[in-house]
Amino acid sequence: MEIKNIKTIKGLFFTCACATLLIFANCGGGDDPVAEEPTLTAAAANALLLDKDWSLSSATNAGTTRDEWTGFTLKFGIDSDLAGGTYTASGIPAEDTDKLVWSTSGTFTASSDLTTLTRNDGIVMTLVVSETALNVSFTVPESGGRVDGFTGAWVFKMVP
Repeated sequence: MEIKNIKTIKGLFFTCACATLLIFANCGGGDDPVAEEPTLTAAAANALLLDKDWSLSSATNAGTTRDEWTGFTLKFGIDSDLAGGTYTASGIPAEDTDKLVWSTSGTFTASSDLTTLTRNDGIVMTLVVSETALNVSFTVPESGGRVDGFTGAWVFKMVP
């Protein structure tokens, strides 16, 4: 009888082990939802798009093409809080009055979606950015210190 009990215990142990393996083999996997990438805020998406070296495609002042800006480049540095940052510009024409339109560097504060930047000189710029283009438009106001021809509406069309 002892041998029969041992065989029975072995059989029960084997059956329990197989059942346990079947149960655990079917756990997990299968219909797990696919992990979705987090959606970026408008500001974060625009910050990523702006993070390029931009070269001038065209510049206009009051609708008139301004060829002296050929070679102009622009680079933005966005702060980690996306509320502002810095810019650096090169290729500014040699005329001192052109520096009234862009200085070689400066800071800015940004709107909540990074489509409006206010430079440290008070100029408010509107930005439209994509993977392949950046349009920067702003108005240089007339004042006693400004030179005619540099005031008015400016549009800088840039490419990466």
